[in-house]
Amino acid sequence: MFTSMPATVLIVTDVFGNTPAIASLQRYVGLSCIIASPFDAGYATNNEQQAYQAFLASGGVQAFAKKLKTIAQDQQQLTHVIGFSAGASAWWLACEELSLQLDSATLFYGSRIRDHLDIQSHCDTHFIFAEHENAYQPNIVVKELRQRGHQAEVAIGCKHGFMNPYSAGFSLRMQTHYLEILAQKLHKQEMLAFGT
Repeated sequence: MFTSMPATVLIVTDVFGNTPAIASLQRYVGLSCIIASPFDAGYATNNEQQAYQAFLASGGVQAFAKKLKTIAQDQQQLTHVIGFSAGASAWWLACEELSLQLDSATLFYGSRIRDHLDIQSHCDTHFIFAEHENAYQPNIVVKELRQRGHQAEVAIGCKHGFMNPYSAGFSLRMQTHYLEILAQKLHKQEMLAFGT
């Protein structure tokens, strides 16, 4: 789909790919968006285990980060990035090597971010982690990120995937809460950019 306005928002999906939920997010944001999925066009699933296996087969976080670098280099007009899970981790790995003039990045529960805390982001980055993770303690990661000057928080009572209706950890209440915050931030920044 082509639009007359250049896209300003990059939405980086989780392992489910470009699902109808991502299309809903795009409509909710109300700005011109590019969707980056770890998969070739057309692949999406609502089965979490199948999605994760397909993601690993596609090369995992490193391959996704490489793909994001290519996308971002071709889209110099981008001002915002929204990333989820594997997409958040992949963006974090990719962002240090990019010279985009982004206003902000909002990264939800990117598990592998914990392995790369020293990356230098070139924009205001807001990290939101689920309180309940099996592989690590989000509170420790949040503390480390805050000490490095980032905005980071834990979504209390949430499990990984709380923003995605296809995930076992989905929380409609928390999804609604963070979508409102995200929309306010994006539209405030857009109004500032146009001097209104």
